[in-house]
Formats: sequence, structure tokens, C-alpha cells
Amino acid sequence: MNRKVLRSLIFLLLSVGSWTAGAAVIDFMPKEIQDAEQPSIQGAKKLEAEYPEASRTYQVNGRIIHYVELSKEAPPRPLVIFVHGSPGLWRTWVQYLNDPDLQSQANMISLDRPGFGGSGSGEIERGFLKQAQDIEPLLEHAQPNQRVILVGHAWAGALIARIAMTYPDKVTDLILTAAPLDPTLQKESWFQYAADWPPVTWLLPRELVVFNREYLGLEKELTEMLPLWPRITQRVSLLLGEDDEEVPIGNADFAEKVLTQARSVNIARIPHMNHFIPWTDFERVKAEILAHMANPPER
Repeated sequence: MNRKVLRSLIFLLLSVGSWTAGAAVIDFMPKEIQDAEQPSIQGAKKLEAEYPEASRTYQVNGRIIHYVELSKEAPPRPLVIFVHGSPGLWRTWVQYLNDPDLQSQANMISLDRPGFGGSGSGEIERGFLKQAQDIEPLLEHAQPNQRVILVGHAWAGALIARIAMTYPDKVTDLILTAAPLDPTLQKESWFQYAADWPPVTWLLPRELVVFNREYLGLEKELTEMLPLWPRITQRVSLLLGEDDEEVPIGNADFAEKVLTQARSVNIARIPHMNHFIPWTDFERVKAEILAHMANPPER
């Protein structure tokens, strides 16, 4: 998702008073999301039919968290946890969950983040730390010496870094795609504040309200993370598109400066790539996951 979608919806709201939360918001999404929407729905149906027991929930901090888990074999297979951006759903990552190569080599989890889908749609959980605490029970699915690889897109790329800072002994690898990391590159726009004005929030789809509020707080969250980067001791991959209009490529330079204690760092600046790396460059992201699984770090 990117902020152009929100801007388009606000302009529509200002010009057409009949917009409602039940409108087809997908029609205003970027083409990459529209193209991925139907395959993700079909992929989710396929997975749910093959693994009806995979859909699960847990309760934490007064909130229900919904997730899907594929655990075909006991450890020491790596545990890969996919965390969607803003907005999104667990099925954002369904192409990966359905991939035979990944299924044969890893246990996998994909969740609805707090405020989305089955995890309290529209009920925002403010702040990286609270979301990290809500997601931490999934880290407990790992057994001793089992590798835990977190994969996140966009807002959630920064979030999984915060999770690794908070629970360094429970995460071994990070794969960040199109992740905003440098607070000086994260600036709010007037239309984001307009979208948080109650008359507009009443009309916007509720998950877009959560999306907007998450991004309004992002600069503050990234600033609070600045002294915590030395806690990142895991193996880290960062994939950024050189044509990403939402996450400037300067985030790569920032990552090189702050990831001083990471066990290893792989930063890919991808030419002609936009913000939607997990959808538009599936093979690259899959290869990165497989590479992390093939070269396990020591705890």
C-alpha cells in the first residue's frame, strides 16, 4: 500500500459525498495490489482447503490475534514468520505459504497484524513496542535451536526490526522489504492529517484509518529506535527498490550506518523496482528466504 491511495480517497471524499466504508476500496489501490488481489484470494482458498486446521487465534493483551500456521515437521526446520505492511492481511504472503520449495523446507506463519483482518479490524494498536508484544507469542512457537526468520514489508519491515531489538534471543534472521528505517526520510503530508479528521474517518474504510494512523506515528517510532540499532545482532537482508516512491533509496545508506552489530548484512538496491517487492519480485524474495535457511547462523 502507499499514501497515494489515501490521497485519492480523500479527494474522492471531498468531491463526492456518497462515499461509504462499504465501497470497493480495491478499485483505488495501486495496480500492483489490484493485480495481486484475486490470486491472493484464490491462493488463500486453496491453502484453507488443503490445511483447514492452519487458521488459528490466540489472545494477548486483551486482543485476539489471527494467524495461519503451516508446520509439517518438527524442528529443526526454520520457522519463517511473515508480517504484512499497512494495510494488509495474512494472505498478503499466501504465494509464499503455497510455494512447494518453502513448504518442504520450513515451518511458516503469516498473521493478521493488530488492527487488520481477524485481529480486530479497525482497532489500532499504537506503536511498534505494543505490536511487538502482541506478536511475541508467535516467537514462542520456536523450539530451542530452531531458527526464526522474520519477513516484513514496508511499515512491517521496520516493525520486525523492532521485534528483533526487543526479543534478540528469539530471532535469528531478518528480511526487510521496502522498509522505512531512517526517521529523517519519513515525513507526514497534509492529506494524512485530513484523513484523521473525524468526519473523514467516519467515511473511510476502517483499515485505511488504521493504515493512516500507523504512518502518522512512524517518524516518532523510528526516532525512538535510533539508540537501539546496536541490539540487532541477527543476519539482516534489506531489499529496496530504486524507483520506490514511498521508501527512498536513502534508507539503504542509513541501514549501512546503523547495522554495525549485525552478524551479516545484505543490502540490495534493486534497479527499476517499486514499493511492491513481495508481489512484483517474488522469486528474489523467495531466494533470499531460502538463502537465509541454507546458511544458518549460530545463536
